[in-house]
Amino acid sequence: MLSLLESKPINAISVTAVCAQADVNRTTFYRYYTDIYDCVASIEKAFVSELHPFESGTPTQALEHLLTAFYHDKKLSNLVFVEGKTKLLERMQDLMRQSGPEPPLINDYQGMYIGAGLQSILKKWVKDGMPETPHQLTQIIIDTILARNLDDLRKTAGKLG
Repeated sequence: MLSLLESKPINAISVTAVCAQADVNRTTFYRYYTDIYDCVASIEKAFVSELHPFESGTPTQALEHLLTAFYHDKKLSNLVFVEGKTKLLERMQDLMRQSGPEPPLINDYQGMYIGAGLQSILKKWVKDGMPETPHQLTQIIIDTILARNLDDLRKTAGKLG
């Protein structure tokens, strides 16, 4: 299914094509899935259920755990972040909302801003072939969120002006 999604939109993929790619018959497919969308949802659910990044540890550890999972599943990562062909991000956001700290440490606007930035960083990372390790990218993301080098950038900009 993931291989077919790389070259076609989900609505152009038939059960017959998936069965041919997987070398199974249609009866076997329908034993496990009701349709193509159910198959993709099953892949997404399996990925999320294997993560459990938000159950323990620090937010930094959870982020690195998540990045490591995407790092090891490059095909799914490409479909999620570059092609935008799955609902995996929505599933993960739901999981975070269900298991996040109470009360929220950030307001809704900050959460939206950080989430959009995080998605953009991950999209670039995946599109570039994941050149940084999950640990390196975690540090880049944390430094960006905390604006650790913002003062240095202001000083450099001031010298240029």
